[in-house]
Amino acid sequence: MHVRLAEFANQKQVHLSLNRRCSSSDLGQCDNVKPKCTACVVRDSECRHSETESRQFKRKYQQLKEKRTAQEELFDMLQNMPEKDAANVFNRIRAGANAEAIVQHVQEGSLVMELSNVPKASPRFHFPYVDSIPPRLRESVYFQSRIYEAIDAYSQGTGSPKDPSVSRQSNYANPILAAKIIESSLDVARISHWTNVCSNDHLLRNLLYGYLIHQYPKHHFFHKGYFLEDMVSKSSEFCSPLLMNAILAKACASSQIFANRTRFWDPDSLAYRFLAEAKRLWELEDKELRLTTIQAGCLINATMNDFGHDKPGFAYSLKALSMAQKMGFFVAPRTADTKFEHAKAFTAWALASWLSLQGYYYFKPPCLLDIPASALPDVDENPDWYSEITLGYDSDEHTFPIGFGHGMKALCELRVIQNEIATMCFSRSATTKKMPWGAALHIQAKMGAWYEALPDALQPWSVFHPSHLILHCEYHSMLMTLFSTQLSATDGSSDSLTAYQRNSAQAIITQSTIELESILRIYYLRHSFEAYDAMLVIFLAHLANTTLASIEQLEQDPSSVPTETSETLLSALILCFKGLHDQSKNAYIASLMLAVMKDRLSVDVRKAVARHVPHDDQDSESEWLEELSTEQSKPIISELVLPGTNLHEDPQMWRLANLADEARRH
Repeated sequence: MHVRLAEFANQKQVHLSLNRRCSSSDLGQCDNVKPKCTACVVRDSECRHSETESRQFKRKYQQLKEKRTAQEELFDMLQNMPEKDAANVFNRIRAGANAEAIVQHVQEGSLVMELSNVPKASPRFHFPYVDSIPPRLRESVYFQSRIYEAIDAYSQGTGSPKDPSVSRQSNYANPILAAKIIESSLDVARISHWTNVCSNDHLLRNLLYGYLIHQYPKHHFFHKGYFLEDMVSKSSEFCSPLLMNAILAKACASSQIFANRTRFWDPDSLAYRFLAEAKRLWELEDKELRLTTIQAGCLINATMNDFGHDKPGFAYSLKALSMAQKMGFFVAPRTADTKFEHAKAFTAWALASWLSLQGYYYFKPPCLLDIPASALPDVDENPDWYSEITLGYDSDEHTFPIGFGHGMKALCELRVIQNEIATMCFSRSATTKKMPWGAALHIQAKMGAWYEALPDALQPWSVFHPSHLILHCEYHSMLMTLFSTQLSATDGSSDSLTAYQRNSAQAIITQSTIELESILRIYYLRHSFEAYDAMLVIFLAHLANTTLASIEQLEQDPSSVPTETSETLLSALILCFKGLHDQSKNAYIASLMLAVMKDRLSVDVRKAVARHVPHDDQDSESEWLEELSTEQSKPIISELVLPGTNLHEDPQMWRLANLADEARRH
C-alpha cells in the first residue's frame, strides 16, 4: 500500500522540503504508522512530528514488556537447563551480557544445550558389571541380528561387520540419542502460536523432535502428517492448543536438558506448566466432540501415568472413549476418502491399543471389547496412511525411515491379543477368573502367528529402533507371564497339569527369559538406557523380578549352582537396576519402580547392586522413600501392577502404590 501511495505522490510531483515538520497530526491525518505515517508518504515529507504522551507511554511500555519477556524466558531456561549450562549462562550474566543477547545465543544453539547430555556415537556401551555376553544367551536369534553384528565387529576390533553395508548404516551404528528427525515442516514452525506456556520456539521445536523420535512410535494418538500440516498453517482441524500442550507435557520426559523433568509437582517445571495448561483447556473443551480433544485426553492420561497418577489420569481416557463412541470412531465410515475419516480411523486404533495396554498392565477389565471397524491397511500398499518417521545422523547424507507403519500395525495387533487376555483374566467382580491350559495354548498360537507374520523390517535380524526392540520384549514378556501363571495357579489347577504340560510351560518361560534378556542387552549396548522409554521400565522390572527369583533360590543353596551362573544372574540384575536408575531421571514412575525393586533385595544383593549402580544426590534410599510421603506426591496412587505378577493373583498387593507404602514402612 505504501508503494502505491508513493507512486501516486510521484505522479502528483509533490515537492516539499525534507526538513519540513510533519503537520499531518494538525490536520488530523496522521495514522502513526512507523517509520513514516501514510500522509507524509503521500506528501513526500519527513515525518518528524512529536509523539503524543499516550503514544510515548505505549512505546516505552512495549519496550519494557519485551525486555521483561526476555528476562522471564532466561529465568525459565536457567530453571530447566543442566547445571553445567546454567553455570555457563550465569558467567555470561556476570560478564555483563544482557538478557536478550543470552536468550538469542541459547536459541541459536551456541551453547548446544540439547546435546550436553547426549552420548556421542559409540561403537557400543559397556555393561556395568561383567562386560561380556553370557554364554547361555549366545544362541539367541537376536545375537544373529544386524544391530548386534555392527556392535560385535567393533568389540572384536575387526572394524567392520561381516556385511559391509551394515557398517555404513548409521541406524545400526549409532545410539538413538544421536539421531535427529527429518521433518522440514518442523524446522520453520512457530510452535509458540499454540501455547501460552513458553515462547521459545527453539526449545519447543526440540521438545517435539524428542517426542516424535522417542515416544510417538508407541503413543501415536494423532496422525503426524495432518497434525504438522495444521500446526504450520494454523488450522484447527488436526491441531489445537489443547493437543499441543498435552503433547509438550508428555514430551518433557524425553528432553535431557531439563534437570527437573521428573519433579511433576514443581510449579516451575515445564512439565507441570504444560500439563496444567492442557487440563485448563480440557475443562473448557471436554463438552465438545472434537478429534483433537480425544487425542489430548489420551496424552494427558499417558503423562499422568509417567507421574504415577494413573488412577485419576485414566478418567481422561474414559472420557475420550465416550467422545469417540459418540463420534462413530468404532463403526464403519460412510466414506473413507476424507482426511477427517482417515484421521478418525487412525486415532480409533491408537485409542483401542492404549486402552488394551491399560487393561493388561494394570489388571483391569477391558473398556472396549470390539476393535475398530476400519481394518489397518497393508503398509506396503498404503504407506501414506501411517505417515513415516525418517531419521538422520550427523556426518551421514543418508536418511533412514524407521518403519513406523509396520511398527504401529504390529503393535495394534499385539494389543488385540492383550485385550483378549484381559477379558479372560480380569473381572469387575471380586472373584478372579482362571485361564485354563487350553486357553493359554490358544493365546500362544495367536501370538505365534503374529510373530511369524512380522514383516522383514521387524524381524529379529533387521530391528534397530528402540520401539522395534521393545515390541519384541513385549512378545516374550507376555509369554513368560502367560505360562508362569499356569505353573503357579493358587487354586490347585496347576496340580492338574501333566508332567508334559509343566515341562512345556517351563521350557517356554526359560526360552522367553533368555530372549528378553538378550534383547535388553542389545538395547543397552547400542542405545544405552538413558533415553526415555515408558515400556522399557516394564520389561527391566520384569526381567529383574525373574532374575531375583533365581538369585533367591541360589542364596538358599549356594553350592547347587556354579559360580558362573551366579555371576551371570548378578550381571543381569545389575543391568536391570542400571536401566531403572537411568529411567528414573526421566519419569517419576521409574523412580517408584526403582525404590520398590530395591526394597525386594536382600542385604548382600543390595550391596552388590549399589557397587555398580550410581546413587543420586540424595543421601540415602531411606531419605528418598521419605520424600515419597511429602507434599509433592501425596498419596502414592499408581495402580500399575509389578511386572511379572501372575495373571491369577489378586493385583491389589502388587500395585506400586501398596508396594511403595510397604517400602516406606521398612
